[in-house]
Amino acid sequence: MRVSDLSERMGLSSVSIRNMLISLEKEYLLQRTWGGAIKPIGTAKEMSYHTRETKNLEEKAAIAKVAYDCIEEGNTIYIDSGTTTFELVKLIRRMPKQNILIATNAFDHATALIGTEGIRIIFAGGEIRHDSRATSGHFTTDTISKMIFDKVFIGIEHISYEHGLTTPNIQDAELKQTILNSAKQCFVLADYSKFWDDSLIHVKVPQKLCQVITDWHITREEIRKFDARGIHCIPAPDISGTEQT
Repeated sequence: MRVSDLSERMGLSSVSIRNMLISLEKEYLLQRTWGGAIKPIGTAKEMSYHTRETKNLEEKAAIAKVAYDCIEEGNTIYIDSGTTTFELVKLIRRMPKQNILIATNAFDHATALIGTEGIRIIFAGGEIRHDSRATSGHFTTDTISKMIFDKVFIGIEHISYEHGLTTPNIQDAELKQTILNSAKQCFVLADYSKFWDDSLIHVKVPQKLCQVITDWHITREEIRKFDARGIHCIPAPDISGTEQT
């Protein structure tokens, strides 16, 4: 629920709504997000792919465009499974960059890219996770660990000041860690709903250029706080056409 929606429904100012949400969060009755609040969930809880692919579509499209602009012709890149990274895949399919090699563990991603001119594809096989439409496990991580990528683009379940990047699945955490370790430069694609909460397993960010591409809901103060903790955020421009409150 957005602050603007609550303000309109309750007839209160945005400041009053935010103060109310802060009080409720202290009582663990909700979890604040950029511009609103959601029902709190446990650290091992994982939202289904079907649910995620219908949420925050404008934000994901904007994030994908910023990520797309980071890719240069001749790059070798890895694109992680996920609904936001799939938006990046759709851009690459529609506006292909020449002579790039793309590795992925996601069936949707690989299938969408088949036949795209100027692109080579490596699919990292392994045990199939039906809930994410992707592979994971030893065979997947072993394949990825043998490669070095110019740039990698991963999704993540949660990001917070205190614990950085986290995910609820042990195999997924190991896979993301391997992907990050195999990169010269890494980008985490995460809309505002991924911030402020934590999942079960921590994913360590390597000591290399690693940035979080997020949406326009992040504030300058929040960017500063994350930057102080070594998490460098790039906000995508607002494409919603609505003024933020």
